[in-house]
Amino acid sequence: MERFYYRDPDAPVPNQPLSPGASAVIFDANRRILVLKRARSEYWSLPGGRIDLGESAHDCCIRETFEETGLETRVVRVVSVNTDPSSIVLYPDGNVHRSFFICFEAEVIGGALRASVESEEFRWIACDEIDSIKTIPDSRMNMLDAWSADPAAFIR
Repeated sequence: MERFYYRDPDAPVPNQPLSPGASAVIFDANRRILVLKRARSEYWSLPGGRIDLGESAHDCCIRETFEETGLETRVVRVVSVNTDPSSIVLYPDGNVHRSFFICFEAEVIGGALRASVESEEFRWIACDEIDSIKTIPDSRMNMLDAWSADPAAFIR
């Protein structure tokens, strides 16, 4: 199973090159954010993933959101840039990555929610419900950043 660490002295040491990624905050009409239950772990997260060679962060956000949720989106703004070296993920295959993600706010322009090999279920959560689910640390911070409605991107 995947395991996520944030500022944890017991976190494993990364054994893979830095591999940036992108994620999406998607609001509904009530300012709830879409989260997905990850198929390979007990965590909930924003849709997102690693940037492919030759792909922009913007395009990665759109692609990963579609792959994991079935939703077609367009990017609205940058929410945050997360490069804190103490944010670590351990994958089931033993690979350990340092997290490096750009989080975008995106809006739905088509498609329909559907599970994938990476997502088991979906929830729309309000800010006061964030502690009711086990969330990846980066996703949690990005959701709080987005709810703050600060027009400037957060840089970590």
